[in-house]
Amino acid sequence: MLSATLSKFASSNLIAKSALAITVAMAVASAFPAASYAQTPPPIASIAFSNDVEAALVRALETLREGGIQAALREMDIVLEKNPNFQLGHLIKGDLLMAKSGAPLAFTGTKAQPELVASLQQEARARLTRYFDGPPIGYLPTALIQLAPAQRFVFLMDSDKSRLYVFKNIDGAPRLVTDFYISSGKKGVEKEREGDQKTPIGVYHITSALPKEKLSDFYGPGAFPLNFPNEWDKHLGKTGSGIWIHGTPSSTYSRPPRASDGCVVLTNDDFAAISKFVDPSITPIVIASKLEWKSPEQWIDAKNTFTDALNKWQSDWESMNVDNYLANYSPQFETDGKGFQDWALHKRRVGADKNFIKIVISNLSVLEYPLPSTAPPLMMVTFDQNYQSNNVSSQMKKRQYWQLENGQWKIIYEGGAG
Repeated sequence: MLSATLSKFASSNLIAKSALAITVAMAVASAFPAASYAQTPPPIASIAFSNDVEAALVRALETLREGGIQAALREMDIVLEKNPNFQLGHLIKGDLLMAKSGAPLAFTGTKAQPELVASLQQEARARLTRYFDGPPIGYLPTALIQLAPAQRFVFLMDSDKSRLYVFKNIDGAPRLVTDFYISSGKKGVEKEREGDQKTPIGVYHITSALPKEKLSDFYGPGAFPLNFPNEWDKHLGKTGSGIWIHGTPSSTYSRPPRASDGCVVLTNDDFAAISKFVDPSITPIVIASKLEWKSPEQWIDAKNTFTDALNKWQSDWESMNVDNYLANYSPQFETDGKGFQDWALHKRRVGADKNFIKIVISNLSVLEYPLPSTAPPLMMVTFDQNYQSNNVSSQMKKRQYWQLENGQWKIIYEGGAG
């Protein structure tokens, strides 16, 4: 268990003098009790690290636990040689040197810029807990139900853990590729209005790629704007703009977990790494407070349950039984300013002239929309729709939001997808 590992780590006489133990190990152990762990941490040699910085931090933790302070210093030297602007690395190295000599520790001292130290402690905890409290091996995120063929990759952000996951589309199913430490809004998540310094929660897509040449140094090597507010945000009356994924100034290696005005911020090396996964206007990002994970069997069951509901909507529409078709919609349904009653009247009127209806759905994407745990689940569904009838033929990209009501999936919003 993680807490047992960290308790052993922190109780060592040598390590008891180390800031890394005091500010990271004990903080992690107190934040994540033993009861929350189903498995022991994997051996360090088996971990696929997203970058050299985190690899060195975790190796330093392990070598310290075994009493190897000199080996830990070598790991930190590796980090700082490549990233001389890494403030957390400098403080840890300084405290390791002072611990070795028996001098007082700067990292835990109350006189050394307490706000800066606290933010670096948070960064250390966020980076290290990824490797001791990561998603269960082989589990899949509940947010990704079906990926369209064009969505070669998808990003998932866990705000609570300051983590951005990259998944690859394998025949519509997600496969984890890698993940990165990120910084988000100073005031947390659940953005409601312009200027609230929060990162939005929802499903978005990257609209474009802005090169370094068109930006100030503040954004690092580039930026990927997101389509906030999306149609669901507008439906809820949320406001704001300028939510981007971007890098850091050249004088800074990384920022604390809560440091932006709402954007998602990576180190410049990590921003360059994610760039190869981005297709502007196609690549989605799901931003959640906390990601949920299911076993492959549970994930398939959830996918099949929703797919059955979507197939029923399609077959009910093609049956030309308007009552059955409308039963797929929520009483709270809204589209183009129309509520359910106006929508129902419109469908009954146009349905009276139909001899046949044929619907072909392609390029289907189904992503669970992150909501508070107290809210009923919501799905964002996007697809290309080919509609044929005896008097109308049309093609469109459609966006639907489905919500679980009394155990049944119902459409609560429908419209075109930009």
